[in-house]
Amino acid sequence: MRRLDRVERAVVAVTAIALVVRLVGLGARPFHWDEARVGYWTLRSLETGAYEYRPVAGGPFLYVVGRRLFALGLTGDAAARLPVALIGGLLPLAALLFRRVRDRASRSGLSDTETVALALLLALAPPLLYYSRVLRGDLPLAAFSLVAVGFAWRARRRERRRALYAGAAAFGLALATSGFAPAVVGCWLVAGLLTIDEGRVRGADPTAIRARVRAGLDAVADRSVALLRAVVVTVAVAIAFYLPRGRVDLAEPASLLAALEAGTTGAGRRFLAVRVLGRHAPPTYTNDHALLPFVAGTTDVLLAAALPVVGLAVWGFFRARYAGRSRPLVNFAAYWAGAGLLLFPMATEVNQPWVAVHVLAPATVPAAVGLGALWNAARESLADDRAARLAAALLLLSAAGVHTGAVVAGEVYDAPEAGDALPGYAQPGSEFRAPVAAIERAVTDGEGIDVLYVGADLAVADESALDRPPVPESARDAFSARLPLAWYVERTGAETASVDAPSAVGESPPSVVVTTPEHRRAVGDRLSGYERYEVEQGLTNRRLVVFVAS
Repeated sequence: MRRLDRVERAVVAVTAIALVVRLVGLGARPFHWDEARVGYWTLRSLETGAYEYRPVAGGPFLYVVGRRLFALGLTGDAAARLPVALIGGLLPLAALLFRRVRDRASRSGLSDTETVALALLLALAPPLLYYSRVLRGDLPLAAFSLVAVGFAWRARRRERRRALYAGAAAFGLALATSGFAPAVVGCWLVAGLLTIDEGRVRGADPTAIRARVRAGLDAVADRSVALLRAVVVTVAVAIAFYLPRGRVDLAEPASLLAALEAGTTGAGRRFLAVRVLGRHAPPTYTNDHALLPFVAGTTDVLLAAALPVVGLAVWGFFRARYAGRSRPLVNFAAYWAGAGLLLFPMATEVNQPWVAVHVLAPATVPAAVGLGALWNAARESLADDRAARLAAALLLLSAAGVHTGAVVAGEVYDAPEAGDALPGYAQPGSEFRAPVAAIERAVTDGEGIDVLYVGADLAVADESALDRPPVPESARDAFSARLPLAWYVERTGAETASVDAPSAVGESPPSVVVTTPEHRRAVGDRLSGYERYEVEQGLTNRRLVVFVAS
């Protein structure tokens, strides 16, 4: 068995650190509204025995994995976030995929120093760290996309088919994580075209450029069988997640065909109908929006939470571009990040901080070049006794470390506040835990209703309408108003009901009653022996009042 070399050991050590910082206090922060939706619908799918992909709820990856965890009784916040945390924690290992091949004359790829720098950036960049601790598909999509490119790069440089198939599997996983996956493909196309066109911009001989393009096409033709197998791997992995659960009856072969249709062409049609035509086609233009405010919002998050990475990426890109030799990998990643700054704000429906993850992940590659150059400058200055240059390099390295540490301490681990760049307005504060603990104690396994929602803002005509997405329009506002509390209620196994007004609360109310502040007094007058809790549902002024029998 081959022993790990110095660089590999360093990357493994960084990965261990990445896992620790993601797992420590993983369940301390309450669920965001979006996390609560995923958790709630996953639990309901276990209760009903069926799950089917719905574009409005995001990709199927988190639901399919979550069903496995929840079926084992692992329904805590930390357990639900564990798959995303593991993906983010192991992501620094992807740096080794981009490492320069040492036995080749070509200097393409990342040097040893740059490889370790990339692992550090993937481990500690605050947005990547934060969203590794959130039950959303953004980090898995960014991670699997970067891994897919890394394996493709490795397959091209080392001519290994196993790397090609591994990259295809990673791409299949990426397709299952999020509705943003087509935007990643769009970024790759833009980045590929710009990378190919770079020779023309540099003034290279057009004949030589055409020869390289033809050589690339010939290489694709020579590997056509392997590429077709890779396509099969991608499709198979994606279908494995998109197939409905609980719909196949082996005694009815037609049900298998229906499930295959729903997990393939049916899923594609639903995606186009909801995420493309439903947003941008007349006459509705649902969730269509101006582009520049969303680009500005993503840029603000990047500058506030990841300024050192952005600065290093810009410097690394221009340093590689004008160093006198072409570095296609670095340029491709930089173009990918630049395209993402436009395409992801275009694809998203809300201007939220998680969009920055899709820009930052590829930007870590040119940032690694910048960080590696800064480290080499400090080391060479120390060897050459150049005090001024050494001081400048150490000052920049220290500034990057201090900024990163401050953001990690203030936003990743500290209680969320309204002015934070990363959480988003739908993130409750830590005081949410007290009423949740009281609800868990109060809900029993007895018959009847355990939790009653009171008020027109929380009431729905039929609780089963919330079992799966999309929620009917008549119940949509009420369901949103319950989040994220609905997740915590659901994981206790509580039976829920709702009424429009406090006057409908019966003489024997259930052990938990939830209402809005406007009905606080009216509901409280009808309850005796209940403890009252004020629940902040997010960082904005949206509250619920929870009465729990003492």
